[in-house]
Amino acid sequence: MSGEETIALRDGREVLVRLSRQGDAERVHAYICALGCSTDTILTCAEDLPPIERIQSHIEMIPKGRFYSLVAIDPQNDTVVGNATFRFAVRKKLMHAADLGMGVLPSHQGVGLGRMLLDRAIEDMRSFDGIDRLELTVLATNTHARRMYERAGFLEEGVKRRSLRQPDGRYEDEVMMGMWVGE
Repeated sequence: MSGEETIALRDGREVLVRLSRQGDAERVHAYICALGCSTDTILTCAEDLPPIERIQSHIEMIPKGRFYSLVAIDPQNDTVVGNATFRFAVRKKLMHAADLGMGVLPSHQGVGLGRMLLDRAIEDMRSFDGIDRLELTVLATNTHARRMYERAGFLEEGVKRRSLRQPDGRYEDEVMMGMWVGE
């Protein structure tokens, strides 16, 4: 897997991109809370946000090869502004697949960060022993993210009709997408 690198965004700002590590739980938690409160296009709402302890346990699983978390850090204020994670299945028949979750704070959207995180995460997964398939779900109404995933090579595999109910009562469809990265 690639190491730490500083990348320039299309607007000239720079971010540090690296795997999450010990000491990151608090800033990753702050990012997840900010992202969860900034949009209804992700599958998590404010009431579902994970406690810091769960984030810490995920970070502890990274060196053991049981979780993947790539973060983008704004060096100006040392905050996480984007991430891409892969959760690995625990059931034997599903262990060849990893489930993607990702997001970028509104302050850093539209400048290429999401696509860069996605490309780097896919590249890392291609070299991850035992992972042959990548999966994700995205809201049908999140057309920007869907196009980004399609351009990266994900294919639409199905739609779960009215599977998500927004806090305001609206139902939305989830689109299931997948990508084969195995040999």
